[in-house]
Amino acid sequence: MGRERPTDGSRRSGLVVYRDTGGVDAIDEYSRRLVAAFVEQGTPAQYVAEGLSAARRRGGDPAWVLLQYNPFSYGRRGIAPGLLRDAAALRRRSGTRFAVCVHEPWTYVYDWRSALMAAAHRAQLPALLALADVVLAVTEELARRLGRDTIHVPVGSNLTAVALSPRAARERLGIGSEVVVALFGTNHPSRALDHAEAAIGALATSRGADAVRVLNLGRDAPPLEVPAGVAVDAPGRLEARELSVRLRASDIVLLPFADGLSTRRTTLMAALAHGLAVAGLRGAGTDSVLTGHPEALVLTPAGHPAVYANAVVELAADPARLRTMGEAGRRLYEQHFDWPVLAHRVSSALHRGAPAP
Repeated sequence: MGRERPTDGSRRSGLVVYRDTGGVDAIDEYSRRLVAAFVEQGTPAQYVAEGLSAARRRGGDPAWVLLQYNPFSYGRRGIAPGLLRDAAALRRRSGTRFAVCVHEPWTYVYDWRSALMAAAHRAQLPALLALADVVLAVTEELARRLGRDTIHVPVGSNLTAVALSPRAARERLGIGSEVVVALFGTNHPSRALDHAEAAIGALATSRGADAVRVLNLGRDAPPLEVPAGVAVDAPGRLEARELSVRLRASDIVLLPFADGLSTRRTTLMAALAHGLAVAGLRGAGTDSVLTGHPEALVLTPAGHPAVYANAVVELAADPARLRTMGEAGRRLYEQHFDWPVLAHRVSSALHRGAPAP
């Protein structure tokens, strides 16, 4: 991707760089947890949350700099010429390896304004990646788009599971024997909420509306159209522990995304880490590590709400399958997505430019 640089300074500290814009930010939390996992494994690393210009001002000679990229974190409407200038200046440093992890390459296109922004982002990103020695991407599909040398590294869970049993979590929240489905995330066009609403409606038809409870989790959670009698709890922004309690109390997490469930979704990782059954969609962005494990999650074709609804009803009707799927999902998380696994893979890429075996 870029020029080769000396890698003999492996004991010098590296920098994970992002520009935290305040509020709830999954990439900021990802960066903090990645640095903690690096340090735990003996890889010296520090987090710079003020952007690449702040990393440059620190001075010294870091072994590597890993930039976490989402265009909107670095410029108005995601246009960031200053980021390119800082990257070019960093490239001139001797002995420092520059890497970019692409979380969001360009904006999601849903109208003509977003299409114009996406076009600008698509021009900006190659210019940045041309300055990088190593490029990482959080999904397989994105890695393919960015080029054959790009290394796929998924995200992990930004939510630590509380030490509560599902029964204890339900008692804490005053939930009885209802089937509890959780939705998790903000109001974003990429979420195929019609699939979730179809599933909730089908559950209400098959079990009775009063036997279904919906936990609509996340700040700015979108409103849902559900049958009368279905209880919907939308608590808004919660502290991490309270959010974890509600996941513990859930039976199924509904994660339908229009482009398919993928390894860029921290909501997926949180559900798997909590040992929950997950129902998502299979689309262009779905990674092979997910499609290859049908025992760990349910995936139905994107664009077919009725198929999705039927799959959720079948899953909810089988308590043994709910339990075994949650256990399989937890194993999948530990094998592929837990922080020690990700830190080892990223560290290998930074030091050798190739994925860990």
